[in-house]
Amino acid sequence: MIGFKSTLLNATLAITAAIPLVAAGLFTSAGSAQAYTGKFTFDGEGTTANITKTGVDFLTNPGRIELGSKSGDFSGDSFGNIYDFLTPLGGPSTLFIDIDPVANGTKELSLTSVLAPTFGTVLGGSTISFDFFGLFEDGSQAIGNIDFTTFDFDSKEAASDAYITGKTISGSFKGVTVSSVPEPAALLGLGAVGAVMAMSRRRKSFV
Repeated sequence: MIGFKSTLLNATLAITAAIPLVAAGLFTSAGSAQAYTGKFTFDGEGTTANITKTGVDFLTNPGRIELGSKSGDFSGDSFGNIYDFLTPLGGPSTLFIDIDPVANGTKELSLTSVLAPTFGTVLGGSTISFDFFGLFEDGSQAIGNIDFTTFDFDSKEAASDAYITGKTISGSFKGVTVSSVPEPAALLGLGAVGAVMAMSRRRKSFV
């Protein structure tokens, strides 16, 4: 009798686990079946920018970027264009990067939020880094950061003070890292399955 109840419970738990997975699959298929996955980086050597409290201006705008480490849907891409951006953003979103506009059709990434910069110190200079949230044109969400090095200031404190007081900082664009964000529904389904599996293991141990 106990064995029968255990088998019945496990079957019920299996069905329960399948429900959120099916729901997640339907949600993903209906909402963003072609959502981008993967990430890419770019080594910005040779590109410069003017950095102020109100935004970052690349020289020239847009600047050309060569994609370095790539994965997922970005594996076949090789270059793109990067555009000036405001801090804070002047609207709901602004075009930041378009990837391989000639070779594979443009993958456009717009910024939805740019956080306040963080500052660091390197030998003979300082670093400035912006974290951001973005949105690809297919609806995929993205997170990333963009890095600069400046030799105008020899410490992070000096660079931060210059930025806060509204001075223009000349920076060498070191690179950008972008990663797509997994679908929320898929994460929810995986979390539910994990919880059900844990419950099943506890039940077996009790029996």
